[in-house]
Amino acid sequence: MKKLFFTFCLTFIVLSGFAQSLLWRVSGSDIQSPSYLYGTIHIQDSRVFAFDSTVWHCFQSCEALAVELLLDELDYGTVREQMLLPKDKTIVQMLPKEDYAILDSLCKAKLGAGALFFSKMKPIFLSSALQQADIPQQEPLPLDLFFLQQARNRGMQCYGLEDYMEQIKATDAISLDDQLKILQQMLHDTSDMAAGFDSLVIAYLNFDLGVIAEMLRDTLLPDNFNQVLVEKRNVTMFKGFRKLAKKQHVFCAVGAAHLTGEKGLIALLRKKGYVVEPVTFEWKATR
Repeated sequence: MKKLFFTFCLTFIVLSGFAQSLLWRVSGSDIQSPSYLYGTIHIQDSRVFAFDSTVWHCFQSCEALAVELLLDELDYGTVREQMLLPKDKTIVQMLPKEDYAILDSLCKAKLGAGALFFSKMKPIFLSSALQQADIPQQEPLPLDLFFLQQARNRGMQCYGLEDYMEQIKATDAISLDDQLKILQQMLHDTSDMAAGFDSLVIAYLNFDLGVIAEMLRDTLLPDNFNQVLVEKRNVTMFKGFRKLAKKQHVFCAVGAAHLTGEKGLIALLRKKGYVVEPVTFEWKATR
């Protein structure tokens, strides 16, 4: 299941057991109550869009949307620049010939161009691109971008809780050598990515965060990666959400990993005296 990590590296990562819900009502004396937290997943599988009217009611009752990043405002020149290797390095130089041959074949089959075309991409982003190519794309946008689009259409105020460079710092916490090892492991991993992905989505639809945690815990990540990518960013998101919710009813849609655990958003809010309660909802057969 190591291959599953990259697809969700900015949305899931290490989850811990928690009350089973993706939607949480937040109330307190110094914020505009209720505001809401919703755990998203950055995929285009239609099943995760099939939430019932409970989620819509909570979303539409709010004046503002908070997301991790305002993806529709990103400078994609900057995004591309941060995904590139240093000038003196290429994937061709970094990989043994036999591994490069496997990579070239995979790139042609999944991405429509040979490995040479992607030779300046950092290994972690190339791994992610290859793995995301196997994921169903039944909806036009990933779930988090869908919420952002809906908020824009409704004229809601939209806020990003962090900026792109904060996320890049997290991925750069993995050395290029470690990134290369992970890419090589992926090249030689013959497990069924589609089956593993489906199991992960089913766990998400069952609100089974404990199962998700077990599925994603088996990775080759450095020990400090979860701290940088999840825990430190949780603090940033907590501060941003709290500031916004003092002025407006906010629907906060962030990756499910950021909600749970002793250092997740729910725990951070409760430690400050806020009431955070799960809101039950069901999935429909179709959206």
